[in-house]
Amino acid sequence: MGFNRYTKTGVTASTAVVTCPADTVMIVIGTTIANTSGNLTSVNILAGGANLLKSVEVEEGSAIVPIGGEQKVVLVTGDSLVVEATEEVDVHVSVLEQTV
Repeated sequence: MGFNRYTKTGVTASTAVVTCPADTVMIVIGTTIANTSGNLTSVNILAGGANLLKSVEVEEGSAIVPIGGEQKVVLVTGDSLVVEATEEVDVHVSVLEQTV
């Protein structure tokens, strides 16, 4: 299947940015979360129901890259990458998808 990207804008409530479809494995190779609000925000990221980040603060007008470089995350059928924030953030996820 190859490389793909998923984006969500204005995320605050618990939002599945990407969900791995049936008969597929996804390797999350990069994730950027940008604080688009005018305030400090606190961000949580979950993958497959487990916390990857919990209550990480992101200054207004800045971004974090919690997945990338040496850090990768594997999603299998039905797993979701979920983002929650106290203020609006934009999320960009880059993945490598492989049909199994």
